Amino acid sequence: MGHSIKAAFCVGLALVTTPFEGVFAEESPRLETVVVTASRHATSLQQAPASISVVDAEELRRINADDVADALTAEVGLTVTPVGQTRRGISIRGMPVEHTLYLIDGRRINSSNSVIAHSDYELSWLPNSAIERIEVVRGPMSSLYGADALGGVVNVITKAPGEEFFGELSTTATFVDGAEGGDSTKTSLYMAGPLIPDTLAFTLAGQVLDRDNLPTEEDETVSEIEERESGAARGSLMWTPVDGQQLALSYSRNDDTRELDIASRSGNYTSTDDIEREQYGLAYQGNWQWGHAIVNAYQSSVLRENRRSAGGTALLPQEIEDQIVDGHVGAALGPRHFLTVGGQLREETLNDQRLQGSGEASASHHTVFLQDEWQLSNALQIVAGVGVDNHEDYGSEVSPRLYSVYRLSDAWTLKGGYGEGFRAPSLTELSKNYQVLAAGGRFWVEGNPDLEPERSKSYEIGLEYSHADMQLSARLFRNELNNLVQTVCYSDCGVRGVERRNYQNVDESLIRGLELAVSRHLSDSVALVANYSYLNTEDLGSGEALENRPLNAANVTLSWTPVATTQLRWRAEYVGKQYNSGEYTPDYTLHHLDITVDLTESLRLYSGVENLFDERLAEKSELFTLAEAGREFRIGLTLAF
Repeated sequence: MGHSIKAAFCVGLALVTTPFEGVFAEESPRLETVVVTASRHATSLQQAPASISVVDAEELRRINADDVADALTAEVGLTVTPVGQTRRGISIRGMPVEHTLYLIDGRRINSSNSVIAHSDYELSWLPNSAIERIEVVRGPMSSLYGADALGGVVNVITKAPGEEFFGELSTTATFVDGAEGGDSTKTSLYMAGPLIPDTLAFTLAGQVLDRDNLPTEEDETVSEIEERESGAARGSLMWTPVDGQQLALSYSRNDDTRELDIASRSGNYTSTDDIEREQYGLAYQGNWQWGHAIVNAYQSSVLRENRRSAGGTALLPQEIEDQIVDGHVGAALGPRHFLTVGGQLREETLNDQRLQGSGEASASHHTVFLQDEWQLSNALQIVAGVGVDNHEDYGSEVSPRLYSVYRLSDAWTLKGGYGEGFRAPSLTELSKNYQVLAAGGRFWVEGNPDLEPERSKSYEIGLEYSHADMQLSARLFRNELNNLVQTVCYSDCGVRGVERRNYQNVDESLIRGLELAVSRHLSDSVALVANYSYLNTEDLGSGEALENRPLNAANVTLSWTPVATTQLRWRAEYVGKQYNSGEYTPDYTLHHLDITVDLTESLRLYSGVENLFDERLAEKSELFTLAEAGREFRIGLTLAF
């Protein structure tokens, strides 16, 4: 089928309308949003002691998100940045991608992006069909979650079974207009329900993703976007022996194969990564009138194996494993205090033959935290917390946090606070036995056991308005970064293949910014959502701006619902100039269209056009290191049963 026929097919289906109102219809009036990440227990979004964004399952389907980066592209204060080999990471408020902590239902996903080069494996391994919502906390949360949460936290909340059986099957096809490659298909399944009423329930989710290689226009033997085949699954059993007491057993797995065509001095070759990631665990949750208790015991692992064609030297396998036991108790201490106390035991292991000797490195983390939510008056809440993380190699790190929420009126809320965060050096950075020939053979990099943790101090103040069909927010923030880990040459500098570097704490950075957001129902059928971010970044050592951080960014979504079963949306992304390699990239704007139609009571159509005006970043500047595929047409169906 030619691309023009595919496009006409998609647009034709997108214009279908129907009078049926089914199980997919939007609920009205809108329910209050409840979040858990900022305090480890359910809190209304308005009262949550943090700056939080929420993306729900319906939005994931509307935009056909393939990973967490797709899901969060339009969120205020977040930037999708390149990590190499056409892959992406998430920067929160201009912080490095390694400073974003990823969780599933509050459980840590072992971080690979500071150990495995060009890793985006945290973003795309869970089936979309399993996701209820994604919560993003902007600002340090080491006081509750320990290491790696300097910039903020991305917490993926999975779906819980209901009292009746529910199933959902979705399939989507995407076609890149005018290109020989880049097309993709995705199919996902979700089932959940009771096995024994009120006692035993299950969830089961799966997804298969297949994306073709997209070659560059200049050289068809070089990939602009890598080829990918991915299969993901997640299952859980929930046993409720008595009301308020639950045990849950869960298992998640993803097998991901990536193929990238690369040009090198010695000739072109194909690099293939096989990634296996899994997490399994047992969780207990108890709820009583006085409070709650949660205990998790789980293991997470990620394995990357590489192979290369044309006689190329493959990268050595790397495997990261985390074994974790954590838990906390939250209790009301009278009418004015809610105290949360908890801790975590984590054993982190890296298997990598580039570690001299045994090829293995490990580290033990012991964390305790305490948070007191004190309701000083009906209007004013103060949240004070502290986390202490003990690492066997560098000792203890203390992360305090103080935050206040002041209800000026039923509609207006003033929020602000101070927090500190830290990131423990990765096992490769910290190991004296680690060495690798990096940057295409330019220099050797060695670990350094004398590294200090990277640290951040953050301040923010914000004003929020929420009433009826309108929400507004404005925030100012300041992040101070110290002891950032970088490689520094200490021998034979500039001599290719001989130069030696090691990791050192050298960089300090300052990030200041502004975030504005608005959500407004303009009429019964028209709604507007918009946000704007301003970032002023500086590497205090060089005086230059931090790379790949847009000075200005904005997102606008305008939706029209002419009838209850049909919605048309226009989305626009503006990305301002970014500092890169001593120059600034030009700004650009992308436009998208979404169409959603309820065809029957149980069948919903999703369709749309991404990059409506076929904007190609490579044509605007060679400084862009993150590809934009061009105009894409997509069509999808979701069947509920």
